[in-house]
Amino acid sequence: MLTDQLISVHEFCSYHQLDITFVETLEQQGLIQITTVEQGLYIQPDAVAPLERLVRLHQDLAIHTDDLDVVNELVERIESLQQQITQLQNRLAFYES
Repeated sequence: MLTDQLISVHEFCSYHQLDITFVETLEQQGLIQITTVEQGLYIQPDAVAPLERLVRLHQDLAIHTDDLDVVNELVERIESLQQQITQLQNRLAFYES
């Protein structure tokens, strides 16, 4: 895989003022996936948004790294339920008009 399509974990951590061990801990918990290429750690571009959400939860709400998996699961459930509500509202609006 070409590294120009990947995002360096080191650059991500320096941009967000994080320690690399934070990202490594998230990988150990199974919340993100890190790719190793020639001694460098990288993340996929589509994994940046979920990783940034975890960073915000950790920094802004002071959620401990060990608890991020639970909070992340709850946030994903809320987003799923919101999507279902929107779909049901759209179906209801179709039948009401």
